[in-house]
Amino acid sequence: MTMTREEQIIEAARQRANQYDHPSKWSDTYYGFIDGAKWADQHPQWIPVEKELPAKRKDPLVISDKVFIHTTGGHYLEAVYDYQDKQWIDVYNIETLESNEVTHWMPIMPPRKEE
Repeated sequence: MTMTREEQIIEAARQRANQYDHPSKWSDTYYGFIDGAKWADQHPQWIPVEKELPAKRKDPLVISDKVFIHTTGGHYLEAVYDYQDKQWIDVYNIETLESNEVTHWMPIMPPRKEE
C-alpha cells in the first residue's frame, strides 16, 4: 500500500521523535520535523548533490552548514557535509550516510521571529 505524502511526513516525524524519551523533546522534534518537511515541499529549492554541496565553513571545527537533505529512501534528515572525509553526517544520530543515499539538499530555513 502506497502512503500519501502526508502519511510519509508523519511517519518520518514519528521515527525521528521516537529517539527521545522526554515529552517536550519528542514533541519539539515531531512537530518541528512536520513543519520543516511541509515547508520544504512548498518551497522546492532542492539542490542536486551532483550540482553543488553545502557551503564549506572556514572554522575547521564546523564541517559545513547544517542543511535539510533528501535521501533515496524518501527520508528527510538534518545533516552536514564533511569535506575532509567527503561524507554526509546525520546530525541527530551522529552517523555517516552512504554518499549515494543523499540525492538533494537545501538550506534550513531561518527560525521565525516573534512579532
